[in-house]
Amino acid sequence: MADVKDILGVPRGVVANAQQDAPKTKERLQRPAGMSREAFALLDGSHPIPPSHLAVDLNKKAALAGLKQKRKFSSKGLLTYQFRPFINPARKDGLLLQHWVKCFKDTAGKLREADETYPFAKFNKQLHIFKYDDDEWANVLVKDPAWTREETDYLLQLCELFDLRFLIIADRYEYPGGVHRSMEDIKARYYAVARQLLVGREGTEDSVANNVLVKHPFNLTHERERKRGLELSVSRTPQQEAEENAILEQAATIQAARKAEQAQLQAQRKAAAPPPAAVAAAATPAAARPQMAATPSGPLAEAAAAPAAIPDQAPSGQSSLFSAEVAPAQLKPGVYARGRHTQEVATAQLAKVTGGTRAQKLVDTTMLELGVPGPPSVPTRATCGAYLALRAEVIAMLELRKTLQHR
Repeated sequence: MADVKDILGVPRGVVANAQQDAPKTKERLQRPAGMSREAFALLDGSHPIPPSHLAVDLNKKAALAGLKQKRKFSSKGLLTYQFRPFINPARKDGLLLQHWVKCFKDTAGKLREADETYPFAKFNKQLHIFKYDDDEWANVLVKDPAWTREETDYLLQLCELFDLRFLIIADRYEYPGGVHRSMEDIKARYYAVARQLLVGREGTEDSVANNVLVKHPFNLTHERERKRGLELSVSRTPQQEAEENAILEQAATIQAARKAEQAQLQAQRKAAAPPPAAVAAAATPAAARPQMAATPSGPLAEAAAAPAAIPDQAPSGQSSLFSAEVAPAQLKPGVYARGRHTQEVATAQLAKVTGGTRAQKLVDTTMLELGVPGPPSVPTRATCGAYLALRAEVIAMLELRKTLQHR
């Protein structure tokens, strides 16, 4: 057999190793009758059940050692509970109640008394209510003819009884022989007394400037207006709300129209403003630019002095705007800014000039020599038409001059 392996090139011992390394087939579990498929899937190894934390703690040596130790008794004794009466210090009526109290018994069986202080009495938080004596009433408080001292004392008693809950105070306020007091009147009187006492005890108002009573004094008029506005808002009908919403929408539309109108005016002013080159030329002294005379002369000046007569009102059925050929423009129906349209037409005239940027700059320079640095500041039909006609004549003249030079 070994010779056959050598001829075939198979190393010796491969079969034995393969037999040793062959995986062992697991026995497939059979689902017992009556068990659901989901419950049987939990028994498979693909769904391991995590161990309990209690089991992990029990496996620790420290936990096992603690279980073997005997229980240690408290030095206070054996814990027990007694049903004892108690009085709540927060109450002033002396009401006697009962509850279970934690107590301890010593080894002799003697019961040690627990602390009789009610543990929840510390949560009884009480507000500080300002009160005055005879001296402060006479020297500190400002006398209000609508309030007597007896009624003010009655008010302070209710404030202390109901912890400044002014809704309840106003509901329970029934001073014998007094007038009806609204909640705003009660608030105004209490906060006025508290503020005067606070400032009088400190001496000056600056020392308590950061106190809420001084920093934000109660405003009776504002409080009444605020509540009146809330009542009006709550008592509105659906029709009134719809009318108010319609008014708000109209106001928003008007505001948007005004913004658009302002933007259009700014665009017109920007279009009617002279170009920066003209502004710089106007700022240059006359000695530095002898060719730019204040009063134009020569044949160009004569052409500029006698422009074609253009009426300010367009004939019936014609557009009041002009095209690049200084003819009535054929535009789509709509609203157009005359100054902006004139600037666009002037740009379109420059686009037809042959010679590139240099020839276009020559047109602007010639217009500047004629004393017309830019579009008219008052864009009427006559001024805009004259401006475009002059530019068309300047462009035609420069084209003719260029033709004569190339002959």
